[in-house]
Amino acid sequence: MTRYLLLCIVLLLGAKAVHAQDDISPELRDLIEQRIATIAEQLGDKSDVDLSALADQLTERLSDPINLNRTNAEDLGSLHLLTDIQINAILAHIQRFGKFISIYELQTVDGLDNATLEILRPFVTVSGEGTSRTSLKEMLANGKSEMLFRTQINIEQRKGFIGGHRDPFNSPYSPAEGSTLPDVDDPQVYDSLRANNKVYLGSPWKVYARYRFKYRRNLDFGITAEKDEGEEFFKGSQKQGFDFYSAHLFLRDIGPMKAVAIGDYQAQFGQGLVFSSGLSFARKSAYTMNITKNAQGLSPYASVNENQFLRGAGATMGFGKHFEGTAFISKKKYDANVQSLSDTSSTGFSDEQTTFSSFLEDGYHRTNAELAKKNSLEEFIYGGNINYKGKGWTLGATAAQVNFDNTLVKTSTQPYNQYEFQGNANTTYGFDWNAVYRNVTWFGEGARSSNGGLAGVTGLLVALDKRLSLAMLYRDLQRDFQGLYSSAFAESSNPWNERGLYTAIELKPSRKWVFNAYYDQFTFPWLRYQTNGPSSGYEALGQLTWTPSKAVQIYVKARTQMKPRNTSESVSGILPLVDTKQNNYRFNASYRVSSGVTLRTRIESVDYYRGSNAVDHGFLIYQDIVHRPKRGRLEFTGRIALFSTDSYDSRLYAFESDIPGVFSLPPIYGRGMRWYAMVRWSVARNIDFWARYGITMFTDRDRISSGLQEISGSNKSDLKMELRLKF
Repeated sequence: MTRYLLLCIVLLLGAKAVHAQDDISPELRDLIEQRIATIAEQLGDKSDVDLSALADQLTERLSDPINLNRTNAEDLGSLHLLTDIQINAILAHIQRFGKFISIYELQTVDGLDNATLEILRPFVTVSGEGTSRTSLKEMLANGKSEMLFRTQINIEQRKGFIGGHRDPFNSPYSPAEGSTLPDVDDPQVYDSLRANNKVYLGSPWKVYARYRFKYRRNLDFGITAEKDEGEEFFKGSQKQGFDFYSAHLFLRDIGPMKAVAIGDYQAQFGQGLVFSSGLSFARKSAYTMNITKNAQGLSPYASVNENQFLRGAGATMGFGKHFEGTAFISKKKYDANVQSLSDTSSTGFSDEQTTFSSFLEDGYHRTNAELAKKNSLEEFIYGGNINYKGKGWTLGATAAQVNFDNTLVKTSTQPYNQYEFQGNANTTYGFDWNAVYRNVTWFGEGARSSNGGLAGVTGLLVALDKRLSLAMLYRDLQRDFQGLYSSAFAESSNPWNERGLYTAIELKPSRKWVFNAYYDQFTFPWLRYQTNGPSSGYEALGQLTWTPSKAVQIYVKARTQMKPRNTSESVSGILPLVDTKQNNYRFNASYRVSSGVTLRTRIESVDYYRGSNAVDHGFLIYQDIVHRPKRGRLEFTGRIALFSTDSYDSRLYAFESDIPGVFSLPPIYGRGMRWYAMVRWSVARNIDFWARYGITMFTDRDRISSGLQEISGSNKSDLKMELRLKF
């Protein structure tokens, strides 16, 4: 491992760099981090989601701002800084008064307050340039390259790494009291452990490398490679090196084509009900007006999630002034539990049918058992979208078919999942719309799957005043709707078996105060996992934000949610439903004590009720210090946190600053303390190096996790390092 690290450092330091590092102010980096933190906290248990694409998108927009005179709702929505009401107000202003003369003209747009203008200004510009196309030769000559190398390791040795992979960074693993470790120094014993999936095959280091070449948004080419911890590297099962490779070529506005994707890419249309690969940001949050999807159509993929992408080709072409069409095709391998079933037909002959029981989406290939499931399923997708853009309204239609070379047959069909997809092919199709009239926006989408299941979502956004906005969204997602690539606004992670009404308000009585609130009531017409009966619930949130100056922001937030679940008591027969209720309360303060130092303080508590059981409490308090000088080569970010929860149900989430491309949102439960420290060193104008160390010290256990991930002791820590070169 060390020689690979040294080799990459030598190669990177030896490269010729001709461009300066990005000049991003500390305030803007704080803004980007806050936006990503809010989105990450919406995801909750989906801690495996990679948000690096969003971070890259915001950072890139600083060096290539959106030209307000050549923009559209999709471009402005991609910033995730504006509400749909504000986006529509900007576009309506252009239609009414013509092109912007100056960026300061934004102050006259209805719905844009001064605080929003301060946030938006670095990401947009005003230019009178025409729509001339840039030649490929010019793109190649003026584009910029970036190389990244990242590695990380867990300091405490886990049970799966005993023997064979001793590393100086790891503290040794010790067995539980009363048990002994096998003699891993005996080759026969160790080979037996490997053969029986008792140890990991590879080293504990996780390694990531990426090269990317970009010219604004017109040309994007990149190659990404990753090896997870426990996977072999240039030997054994991974003689080709990394476990996962990804490459993409993406072009915009080339000849008659508006977009061309080759290799790995993403496709998102409408509100996501028919087809949406990748991550959806249309979720409930303190940004109560951000409930529409603002689908981007085709976009490049440069992340390392081994499932949330398409692999093949796609293209978008304009037809006249109003029509736009997209076609896409994808073929890639999937990890799955594939098995053979014997079927005796009426003729008496036995026939072998190959099936799979579930998708495996963690991307780990650390043992022989995990390797046996690697790329065992082939997925083939094709589809398209056609979109008509009128004056103030759009109408689109999307259709897609997903095919597998084996048949999905669930090994355990329960009443709650009997309507979920089984088979080897599924088609979804539908239409979406968005209409703007003055200060009102109406949007929605209807979809149907090949089995006849229906789903629909529609909403209204209304700006009653520059200081008051309202939102409403209704969804009816039938229990038999089957959307393998569907993603839409919903309480559940899957958009089916749900009916709900979301209402929200945003009030800005003055420049210093903002109040956001929503109430979402929902019903589940059919059974759900751990809920043996139809049920209903609600969720409500209120947040009051006070910003007395650019240096200080304080908010208080309260959230309550209720959902029925099976009782936890020992009951024979069908488990009765009991109400589960969770109340969260948060105080958060951010204050800049000097031009380069910001402090952040948070206090949060949670109460979790389940039927007549005792209340589970959770508590978290942390203090951050962020040192980001406008001039200087060193930056520092650190946190110390204390936490105490009675159970996993009363867990809390707190977004953590991390090295670029890595996002930490660990569930916090148990009792103990956590702290981390991160340093960024600008080695030269074109070279940056990050190092981060974090540790959690529990006071209520002497074993952490279980199975091959078990740690002997009460501490869990990790070290991450990243090197970036731009040229």
